Amino acid sequence: MAVSASVKNDIRLISSTFVVVKSMLVIITQLVVKQYDTSSQLLFTSPHVPPLLNYLLSRLLVWDTVFFIKTAQRGYVYEQEWAFGWLWNGTIRLVGDWLVLPFLTVLYPALAVGESDDVGNKVGSIYGYAIAAVIIAHVGHYLAVVTLYFTSSNIEQHIRSKSSDDTKLPSDGSQSVFPVVSALLYIISPGGIFMSAGYAETLFAFFSFLGIYFRETEQHILAGLAFFVCCGLRGNGVLWGIIFLNDLFESAKVRNWNKSIAVIVGGSLVGIGFLSSQVYAYFRYCPDREWCNNTVPLIYGYVQGHYWNNGFLKYWRTWQIPNFLFAFPTWFLFYRSYQKYRSIPRLRPYVIVEMSMFVMSLFLWHVQIITRVGTCMPLVYWYVAERIFADVPEGEGGVAENQWSFKGFVRRAREDFRQHEGLWEVRYMVTWIGVQAVLYASFIPPA
Repeated sequence: MAVSASVKNDIRLISSTFVVVKSMLVIITQLVVKQYDTSSQLLFTSPHVPPLLNYLLSRLLVWDTVFFIKTAQRGYVYEQEWAFGWLWNGTIRLVGDWLVLPFLTVLYPALAVGESDDVGNKVGSIYGYAIAAVIIAHVGHYLAVVTLYFTSSNIEQHIRSKSSDDTKLPSDGSQSVFPVVSALLYIISPGGIFMSAGYAETLFAFFSFLGIYFRETEQHILAGLAFFVCCGLRGNGVLWGIIFLNDLFESAKVRNWNKSIAVIVGGSLVGIGFLSSQVYAYFRYCPDREWCNNTVPLIYGYVQGHYWNNGFLKYWRTWQIPNFLFAFPTWFLFYRSYQKYRSIPRLRPYVIVEMSMFVMSLFLWHVQIITRVGTCMPLVYWYVAERIFADVPEGEGGVAENQWSFKGFVRRAREDFRQHEGLWEVRYMVTWIGVQAVLYASFIPPA
């Protein structure tokens, strides 16, 4: 199928913006001189590679990435590592073994014959997996951006039918900028540096958007396959099963049995994607571990609670207030998109998934991770794109300039946000990802 010139131009704009933003974020991480924790520096100490490579990797691959690349190198060794998706670690290992390590060992032959660690892995292999994680994160993010672009094109008809009165989206069939604006916003997603630093979020978002695209084109089994992959990457991928429950109810209501069967098959794939690793872990560890006797003996929930302190209100401590403040803007965007789209039937299952994630992050998770875990929710970017169209032009509809009392200042600020909310949200994203990159490379929350 031929691609129109306008689509080609949009992809060029998306691609060039992507390269610029990614380059800036990586540069920012390298400008951080001192790290609060030096765990990553212990991994990258080989004298057989340029010191610059050791420095770059030790600043870019910190926090959970250390677990990812070590697990990719030697498999699951410690029980707490089951908090991380098996497919993400496997993807790192696959790309590392087949793409990166062969190239590295040609450049630096000593990496292939160097010392081994305590489980027999070549120490040099950690470089291959580290670089693989970064490559996959960037490729995943780019694919997610492009997929969101095409998904936004499909979903726009449902948004426009509800919102055409208060936005500048064209209603005459002419080329809309809504898809490209949504995609550009995703490049500056609040996930920020986590979308570059070897986390599973980018690949998870790509398959999430791909699943949504397939669902919007009524290909429910392919959607199920995409969300199956999501479950292998992150445990919260099981939330996408909500879409299939919604669609099964809707198709059964009108007695569309062919669609119902496809939805059941697709939804079953989501369940299999989540449960397969849990069943494997059960047969590997049970009956010797305490979680084996739980009513629902899932290793994922046990590890999250026992080792990572996830659980109802466990994170509600006064010293965690800064992390709640980090999470607040993303919660705000979740809430605003919920308000906007809850009454659109086609978008309702996405709204339910989004609000489920909102509640879980607020009460069960380490709250600050919502800035990166929430990057799989397209509603946020559709909402901000619409808000940009709906903003009042500068200089119009302003309030009196002489209200210099505190109440007047608050009133003016509130009015300015109401009129230019989209602009303020873009400002937040741009500012946040820069600040976040500094905090991340310094090994300071949020993470």
